[in-house]
Order: sequence, then C-alpha cells, then structure tokens
Amino acid sequence: MKPGTLSFEQLAGISACLALALAAHLGSLPVWVSVAVTVSGGIRLLLAHRGRAAPPRSVRLIIALLAVALLFVQFRTFNGLSAGTALLALTAGLKLLETETPRDIYIITLIIYFLSLSALLEGDSFWLLAYLIGICWLTTATLLRLTSTLPIPDWQRSLRYAGRILGQALPLTLVCWLLVPRIAAPLWQLPDDGNSARSGLSDTMSPGDITELALSDEIAFRVRFATAPPPPQERYWRGPVLHHFDGHAWRRAKTASMTAPALQPQGPAYRYTLSLEPHQQNWIFALDWPSHWDLPRGALTGDYTLVQPDPVSRPIAVAATSYTRVQSSEPLSIVLRKWDTAPPDHNPRTTQLAHTLRGEHPDDMDYVRAVLDLFTRQEFYYTLTPPKLADDSVDKFLFDTKRGFCEHYASAFAVLMRAAGIPARVVTGYQGGTFNRFADYWIVRQSDAHAWNEVWIEGRGWLRIDPTSAIAPGRVEHGLNDAVSADEPLGSRWHRRTPWLADVRLRLDALGQIWRERILFFNQDSQQKMLEWLNIPEPDGQKLVMVLAAALALVFVWLTWAVRREIAPARKEPLIRAYSRLCAKLAALGMPRLAHEGAEDYAARVAQRRPDLGPVVTALCRHYSILRYAAAPARITVGEFDAAVRAFRPVRKA
Repeated sequence: MKPGTLSFEQLAGISACLALALAAHLGSLPVWVSVAVTVSGGIRLLLAHRGRAAPPRSVRLIIALLAVALLFVQFRTFNGLSAGTALLALTAGLKLLETETPRDIYIITLIIYFLSLSALLEGDSFWLLAYLIGICWLTTATLLRLTSTLPIPDWQRSLRYAGRILGQALPLTLVCWLLVPRIAAPLWQLPDDGNSARSGLSDTMSPGDITELALSDEIAFRVRFATAPPPPQERYWRGPVLHHFDGHAWRRAKTASMTAPALQPQGPAYRYTLSLEPHQQNWIFALDWPSHWDLPRGALTGDYTLVQPDPVSRPIAVAATSYTRVQSSEPLSIVLRKWDTAPPDHNPRTTQLAHTLRGEHPDDMDYVRAVLDLFTRQEFYYTLTPPKLADDSVDKFLFDTKRGFCEHYASAFAVLMRAAGIPARVVTGYQGGTFNRFADYWIVRQSDAHAWNEVWIEGRGWLRIDPTSAIAPGRVEHGLNDAVSADEPLGSRWHRRTPWLADVRLRLDALGQIWRERILFFNQDSQQKMLEWLNIPEPDGQKLVMVLAAALALVFVWLTWAVRREIAPARKEPLIRAYSRLCAKLAALGMPRLAHEGAEDYAARVAQRRPDLGPVVTALCRHYSILRYAAAPARITVGEFDAAVRAFRPVRKA
C-alpha cells in the first residue's frame, strides 16, 4: 500500500461509524438518500478490497451533481433541518466514494459529529442521546486507531483513550448546562421546513378518525397531580371543540377572539403539571375545566379550549388548575347559540327521530336521558372496526349499521340534540390514562383519544355528556370484549392483559420522565432554585454569571492539570526509584555511578573506595539486580528493598 493511502480496514471502520450515525435519521431521510449513501459506501469498500483506487473524478462529479440536483428538486431548498440533514448525509456518502487519504477520513469524521448533532435537534429522547454519545465515542476511537502518529495499537486502548477524552469534556458540559443563563425565547431557531409531522387529534373529526388513534400506543402527554387525582369518570382531558357539521365531518370554529364565560366551580380544584409531547397544533390539553395555567401567552377560547399562539413543536410543561364540575349562570352567547343549534341539513331520518322523541320528552334533561336510553336499549355496538360511512353518516349509523366508536356516538348525539333545539357540540380530547406507580404520574396515550358531547341546559350552563357510557358491556366487540365498559381507555385494557410487560414499560417511562423534568425542562426557574440551594443571597442573573465564571475557571484549571499530567513523562516504577535513591546517597559521598556501570560493578567500585560500606552496598545492589532481571522469585520484595535503601545512611569520611 502506498504511503498516505487508506486500507480496507480503515475504510470499513469509518463506514461503520457513518452507518450508525445515519441510522438515527432513517425515519426522516428520504429513502433514495439512504440508498445512495449505502451504494456509495459499498462501491468504495469493494474497490478497496480489490486494491483499486476510487472512481475517476469525472464520474464522481457527475454523480454529485445529479444527487444534489435531485435533492433540491425534492425539498426546493437546502435550508431547514430536514433538507440540511439530507444534504449532510448525501455529502458524507459522496465523500466516502472518493476517500483515499487520511484527510478524507477527518472530513467524514466531522460529518458524523454534525449528523449526531442534527439528530438531537430532531429528537430529545434520553435513549437517543445515549446512542449518539456511543456513536461519538466509537467514532473518536476509530479516528485514534486510524491515526498513525499516535501509539494506540488496538481497539481496547483506542476506546479507553476516547472515553478519557469524553470524560474530560463532561465537567465543562455540566457547567455550561447548569450555569449558562437561560432566556425565555430562543436566540435562534431553525426555519420550519413544513415537514414536521402532526400527531394526535386534529381540528376536524369524521367517522373513523379516533378509531385509528385508538390503535396507536404513542404517548400524548403525562400528568403529575399535586394531590389526589379526580375519579376516572371525571378524568376528561379537553382538546379542540367542534361546532360545524356538514353531514359527515365536524370542524372547529374560530372562537379565539371570543371571551369564555365565567364558570362557578362545583367541586374540588385539581392542581397538576402536564408534560405535553409535540403535536404541531396550538391547543394545550387540560383537565376539564381549566381555570389557571402558567403559560405566558396561554388563553381560553370562547369554548374553553386552552390555546397558545404558536404550535407545540417541542415538549413543554404546563402547571394548571382545573375543576371537573362547574356550572354557569350567564346566558349563552348569540354566536355560540347560532353555531350549536344550527338545524341539520342532512340525515333526515335522524331529524325525524329527534322530533318524535322531543314530542315525548319536552324537558331538556328528560330528552337527554331518553337519547342515552336509546343507545342502551337498542342493539348498538361499540367496535374498533365499524363499517365505512359516507354521506348522511348519522342516519346510516343510527338506523343501519349501529356499530361505531366514540366519534360515531358523539356525532349522532350532537345531531339529535340540535334537531331538538338543544345547543350541543362535540369535544375531542382524551379520557382516563395509565397510572405509573413507579414515579407517581399518569400516562395518556393516543389510544386514550376520545370524543364526548356538551349540551347547554338553561340555569346550569354546559353539561358534559358521554354517550359511549350508555353502551352495555355485553355489546363491546372486536378485541374489546374484555373491557369493563365501552368508555374505558384501551391503554387500561392492554395494561391489564400483560401486567409484567406493562411494568417494564412503566419503569422505562419513569426514567424518561426524570430526563424530561430534570433536563429538558431545566429553565430560568430551575437556575433560580439552584442558586437558592447554594445559599447565594438574592440570586439574579449577574450572580449567576459570576458563579459561571468561577466554575469555568475551576474546570479549566482541572483540565490544564489533567492534560499536563497526561503529557508529562511517566513516573519511574518503585524499584527504579529506590535504586536511584541509593545512587544519590552514594553520589553525595563523592562516588557517583557512571553511565555505563551496572549495579554490581558499581558496588565493587564503592567497596574498593569505602571498604566500610562495601558489604551493605554490595548486598543492596545484588538485591536490585535479582529484583530487576532474575526470573526466579527474589528473597526480598520491592517494598523491603525500598525500606532498606531508606534505612541506609552512609557517613562521609573526614
């Protein structure tokens, strides 16, 4: 192999590190980019295995131009997280295709570090961070092993040395994370490239939407109550409220500019902290009905939905207070009454049924109970696989299929109420949750997604009605037949079926929640509490900077000492130090050891000049030779030899 060229082993090592770094982006990279990088690496490894050089420059240039052009056609930009990461991955593959010298390895190593950093911008999982730290550790060890100027011959020493480098960076990382001043808004942010996936509930609902969510195990949010949680029948997490109905789908209305009517609490207040996962919408799920929250720009809409101006694009923690039972003496606004009592233009059979029932039950609450009794008495089924419904979906559900999920029942109930002149609307959100007894908080998953209704009763205000609770347990089918009732969350059923696996997942989730609460949500208030814990009087930003400067000074002093200690010559072993001490004592008497003299020759010369010291010096030098060079065990240990040298105190003759 020519000097300065790379071997197959070197290329294989850096290619493996690049593959591990790209694995963290498989869910976000275009498929063709991953394939292009894989093919480029495979071609280069095959050529190296056969002892051949990289493809010609003209071929590489054509491939690069085509790949970059295709990437631009797909993203229409090179700006943004998704487009930038794809460009970085593509550059790494193309660079690997032309890799021939150690300089190329250094460039690919830097790209691997940047790919790891971009993965942290896409996700914030503790396990992702641990994986990326492992990649950086392995990449650094690979770089050290491939660097010919460092005497690190094997993987074990390379990994140990790379670990020591990462360990030396850890104190500086901790100091910066703890003490660099946090501000409320970011100094910079990546532009929105439009590829952020929305998850969970949306601002529309049609038959089958929540049914799909019920099969998802993805976590929507976590909740930690300051006191005892509300009972299960009151654990409703409010999301978007739907007012407009076109005969098939429900949609939100523009209620942000409307003032929410005042509510009168009828029960205890529940204080809690909600850790919300990103869902790319601007509403914040809260326990029915929210009264206080710590969102700086949070507000209640006219239908009591907690919202903020910007979409939730990163995990946030919200401390809130809610009442699960309220009433209102204020009259219903003209706009809401118009929206929520709009006569249905579709589903004529449902309208006729409502008129018949209304004639039999003129009282509003009696009519509500009659509709719920209809769901109980007739052969309605609660199922995850309801038939497909098109136009006049409520008619087909009530009179033909009689099988549906929560959105079917909530939609039919609201139409029946409106047809009878009672204001009604559909509320979407989540119901229930799974309690994590290992960390004392609740987990609400997408499988807990639910839809219920609110009806306006004069003198009481909006009243929550959940029509799925009227379904008899015997009519729950298609995988739900082990449920206690139709309104029980799917997460609870899964938890009950596999308790041991659920416990493992809860323990892992508890570790992740500690990561979120202590690391991801570390903010200005956290730094303030830390300064108070350090007994710093009247902590403020100026004192935080002073503490930061002092901590950085200590860290840099320690780093200087560690580096100087590492590059300093190795200390002599104890046996050589003891022998050097013996030679120093004899040199002080005017008998220094010559550079070419062995131990016993030196002893013979000392005995010739100082017969009184001869026996002791001869014995010590003989012990040294045996300890240093003999294969057989010596009669004296190194420690005993060192003690004998220290006890030897020769006197200078007059």
